[in-house]
Amino acid sequence: MIFSQKGKKGVSIVEILITIAIIGLTLVSLFTLATTSLKTSISIKETTQAKELAQEMMEAVRSFRDGTAWLTDGIGTLTLGVAYYPKKSTDLTPKWQLVQGEETINGFKRKIVFNNVQRDVNDNVVESGGVDDSNTKKITATVLWKGKKVEIVTYLTNWRQ
Repeated sequence: MIFSQKGKKGVSIVEILITIAIIGLTLVSLFTLATTSLKTSISIKETTQAKELAQEMMEAVRSFRDGTAWLTDGIGTLTLGVAYYPKKSTDLTPKWQLVQGEETINGFKRKIVFNNVQRDVNDNVVESGGVDDSNTKKITATVLWKGKKVEIVTYLTNWRQ
């Protein structure tokens, strides 16, 4: 009796190795995709938190402006180019105050900087070459974390003048 290999069906070691390689590559690809998705999700969450902290600072500055007299105890009396951060007072009805320095919240550093505004002869805001407008300030809110930065810039006026 002679055995013939012709009709015998089976799986060779080469086929098994190729299958294992394909499964391995698929798993590595899925793991890489999951890791990238997680990193992206964390980055989006951090950026959202930073934007919310910056926006809160802007709202605090508006509230501060509205609750003070511009040239007496308000924005017009602040030192230009110096970092501030918002802090609630301990009054029965808390009010926003602006304190010199930077504030760190859960790994996020935040600050607000006030600068003068110049206007040209048409009353448009210009970077330079204009006349100082003492009733308008440029407000820059910055939040820093892990080498990243969110910045919001706006202009506020002495609307009670």
